[in-house]
Amino acid sequence: MKTQRRLAETLKDMMATTPIDNISVTTLSKKCGINRQTFYYHFHDVYDLLTLVFLNEKVEKLDKEINPHNLFVSLYNYYEKNTAFIDATLNSDGKDLFVEFVNNNCYTTFLKILNAHKDSKKVTIADRKAIARFYGYAYACTIVFFITNTKNKTLDKFLKDIKVTEDNFLEIALENCIKRK
Repeated sequence: MKTQRRLAETLKDMMATTPIDNISVTTLSKKCGINRQTFYYHFHDVYDLLTLVFLNEKVEKLDKEINPHNLFVSLYNYYEKNTAFIDATLNSDGKDLFVEFVNNNCYTTFLKILNAHKDSKKVTIADRKAIARFYGYAYACTIVFFITNTKNKTLDKFLKDIKVTEDNFLEIALENCIKRK
C-alpha cells in the first residue's frame, strides 16, 4: 500500500506541471525510487493509477457537511488546493474520473442531507437515492462546467453561478415524493 500511495502522490505532483500524456511509467517509477515492473505489479497504466488517486481522494470537511452551500464551499476549496492537478486531469483522457469523483461526492452529501431531514422517513430510501442522484449529478455537472469554462474563478462567482439560492429545493423534492403516495 505504501508503494501505491507514493505513486499516487508522485503522479499528482507531476501532473501539476506535466500533462499526464507526457508522464511515462519509467519517469514516474524513477521519481518514486522503484523499478518499472513494480509499477506494473500494481497498475496497468498511469490512468489506472489516476483512478486510484480519485478513489482515495478526500475533500476536506465534506464528510461533516449538511447543507448544499457548504458542499460547494468544500469542493471549491478542494479545487483551489489542487488546481494544477485538476486542470491537468480535465485536459486529459482522465477527465471522466474527475467528473465521477465530483458526482460521487455530491450524491453522497445530498443523500446524507436527505437522510437527516425530518421528513426523510416519509419517503422510501429508493426515492431519497433518486433525489440525491438527480441533484448530485446536476450540481456535479454545474461544478465541472464552472471549473472548465470560467475565468477568474472566485468562491463568490462560483456560488453565484451555481445559484445556491433555493434553500428549500430538497424539501420540495421530498414533499413531492410524499404527495405521490
